[in-house]
Amino acid sequence: MDGKRLLSTGVRSGVPFGVAMSLLFSLSHGLPAGLIAGAAAGLLFGVALALFTEAQRKKLEVTGDYQGEAVLHQGPANHWRRGEARGGWLLLTPRRLVFRAHQANVQNEPVELAVADLRGCEPCRTLGVVPNGLRVHLASGVQERFVVSERASWVANLTAAMAGAGAGAGPR
Repeated sequence: MDGKRLLSTGVRSGVPFGVAMSLLFSLSHGLPAGLIAGAAAGLLFGVALALFTEAQRKKLEVTGDYQGEAVLHQGPANHWRRGEARGGWLLLTPRRLVFRAHQANVQNEPVELAVADLRGCEPCRTLGVVPNGLRVHLASGVQERFVVSERASWVANLTAAMAGAGAGAGPR
């Protein structure tokens, strides 16, 4: 278990949650109690989410190759499908971009996109606000949206894979 990654995940998720809960609890229970309860909620939420993320990483991370193909890039991600932000794992090989949903989702179907069918990718904002989105453009005109960590790295790796497959590198 990577302690730095665990701490980063816990802080990035726990602090915003704690701030929001502090505001909510302060409105309903007053200042000192609300701040303390909010900070405790943020700490607990951050620890729980970091541990869950690490468990999913261990379960879903691919070591070596994926079905005979080298793994160029991989990491935890959410995929938007019919209103659900499905949690899981995104990986890129020279031929495919594959999303595997974890079992806690309502919609568990995997997504497999041929790199040759990709026409571009770009960073985007989740819910129009959070700068952690990745939009992938397909030759069919369909766009797939993901929530990822280190999205600049995803864009760079996807762009390189598309160039290697002869696909376009920019959005349509």
